[in-house]
Amino acid sequence: MNESSAQPLSRVPIGQTATVVALEGGQGFQSRLISMGLTVGSEVRVIRGGAGAWGPTLIALGQARLAIGRGMADKILVSPCPAPRSP
Repeated sequence: MNESSAQPLSRVPIGQTATVVALEGGQGFQSRLISMGLTVGSEVRVIRGGAGAWGPTLIALGQARLAIGRGMADKILVSPCPAPRSP
């Protein structure tokens, strides 16, 4: 996971899966995300919002669904996961 190729979660298109590579906020911000289960290395899928949309970004984190405000999504750096190969 390379932080230099990372982008904010707010720029990930709907349907894209990505891996969290960094949390750029302060200790309170990071603690809040960690308490929700969102940590470096977590794999998330954007369900709603994302690139070019207004309002919160809705993500899937395992079986959980989280609504992340635009400001928070800008501070969560992710790296897109490669598309699955066809059998």
